[in-house]
Amino acid sequence: MSRQLERKQFLALHGLREAQITPLVPDASARRYFRLNQGNDTLMLMDAPPPGEKPGAFVQVTSYLEKLGARVPHVFASDLQSGLVLIEDLGDQTMTRLLAQGADETTLYQQAVDALVKMQRAFPTASAEINLPAYDLDAAVAEADLMVEWYLPARLMRRLDQAECKEFREIWTCLFRSLPAMPQVLVHRDFHVDNLLIVEGACAMLDYQDALLGSPLYDLVSLLEDARRDVDVSLQQQLIEQWQATQNIDQETFTRHFTFWGAQRHCKVAGIFIRLWLRDHKNGYLDHLPRVMDLLKRNLEPAFMAPLKDWLSTRLPEIAHQELGNDPDTLRRIVVDKEGNHAK
Repeated sequence: MSRQLERKQFLALHGLREAQITPLVPDASARRYFRLNQGNDTLMLMDAPPPGEKPGAFVQVTSYLEKLGARVPHVFASDLQSGLVLIEDLGDQTMTRLLAQGADETTLYQQAVDALVKMQRAFPTASAEINLPAYDLDAAVAEADLMVEWYLPARLMRRLDQAECKEFREIWTCLFRSLPAMPQVLVHRDFHVDNLLIVEGACAMLDYQDALLGSPLYDLVSLLEDARRDVDVSLQQQLIEQWQATQNIDQETFTRHFTFWGAQRHCKVAGIFIRLWLRDHKNGYLDHLPRVMDLLKRNLEPAFMAPLKDWLSTRLPEIAHQELGNDPDTLRRIVVDKEGNHAK
């Protein structure tokens, strides 16, 4: 059965046979979204075919976020086996779009921090009902590993050997284990302006199906050290103070978590953007790599990050992005072997 027919049958089952269907612009994932108009009703159809996508996780995390009082699209119906989910249409006023239209940046970011604080402060009360994996050592290191699996091979034009990869992972393991203890919260994991909308004056969230339980600093880093746009340092500091005013966390603990998760996220994102280019033939994300590497360099300045800074510096004369001079096919032959596996 074709995917189009599956979607039509799903919609017919839920009384939307006559709905006008408008596809939305796809994002970095394999998910697709369609706006449905039928009479005065407007809904969204999320097409997230498993196993590559996680429709079940989306439905589950939606229920958790609703328990935490977060504004998220309500789920009306789903067929998880097929990966089709009928959800509330929250409109298209993403922070990205509003900022491009000239909306006040400070106000929008303050609303985002307010939404994040609300979710995090509600977590202890609802935690017994939230069953998600931890953002633990294995998960953190596996994500940082995308730097040596994708980004560095493309930059260096060679795969890193096993000893180099092992050393990289050992550094991240030591850094993770040195983090001061912090209470866990639900971590959105992609909390940035593309995935945040303003709905009736409040900040709503999208794209949270990969949520885990982990450090409350991760989502703040994701918002303030955005791979896709610059956030002025003075505004960053103002928003950090806004978040800190609601917490009981000493400055040393804050700094170590903010810096660690910033570096970890930027290593991950640098690898993902190269993977999107070489594996998925999506090259639009390459434009963001200079910013990603600049942010990574900033997070390597504290003394406790020296082991990672030294390791990267021996391979990159300057921790900054440089244009990839070779054509994609040449780099694919270096980074991806004939079975389609990435460098290890």
